[in-house]
Amino acid sequence: MEPGTDQAEDTLAALERLRRRTHRRVHGGAWLPALGIAALLLASVALYRHPLAAPTAIVAEHPWWAGLPDEQRSPVASYTFWFVGTPLLFAGIGLWYRWRARRLGVRVAWPLVAGTGLGVLALLAVLAAVPTGPVPDGLTVADGPYWSGLLTPLLPLAAAVVVLGRAERSAGLTAAGVWMALLTAWLCTSFPLGTLPGWAGRLVGGDGLGGQLGLRPGHYLVLMALPLLAVAAVRLMSGRRPGRA
Repeated sequence: MEPGTDQAEDTLAALERLRRRTHRRVHGGAWLPALGIAALLLASVALYRHPLAAPTAIVAEHPWWAGLPDEQRSPVASYTFWFVGTPLLFAGIGLWYRWRARRLGVRVAWPLVAGTGLGVLALLAVLAAVPTGPVPDGLTVADGPYWSGLLTPLLPLAAAVVVLGRAERSAGLTAAGVWMALLTAWLCTSFPLGTLPGWAGRLVGGDGLGGQLGLRPGHYLVLMALPLLAVAAVRLMSGRRPGRA
């Protein structure tokens, strides 16, 4: 191999190392926001009267201010949890990124993340007041999607995660936000929780009449949080290695 070829390869290797170091400096802090959002999701399990066990009867008040269409301990407590906890979460994320900017001299577009989450949350507050009223009698998946069920504080969080994934150039975070949004849209547009439409029942070998999964709100919230926890773990444990988790 000629000397000129060796020099060119060394230069390319040095440029690649520089690119990786730059990526680590700019996007190495994504683990904390991902962990914080997952923690807020898991903490919301306490809002439900029966988060893990299956009750004999469910009285669910709409809108779903606890997040999912199930019986909550207190609508006002659920409303307060999300409308206080979500801004506090974004404030903490903002402080984290500002600290990293001062320490490392790198910036991430976190105001767009906070603006998205808080903007959608404010829109919910405009569209629905403090929750009152039961779920319409006889509502089932056969009645079609119950679109007003999308008045849930889980969707602003999902939107913020998608924007965070874009800001951090993280495919894992973007996928986690999309997963949260899809799971929330399915669960909150039918009642009772986990109702399957006929086509989904046929996919799993059923008779096409639909069905219902035996999972409870706590289980679904864990499913939403798992991708975020995975991204946080990969980013935290990868140390100085670059990545697009």
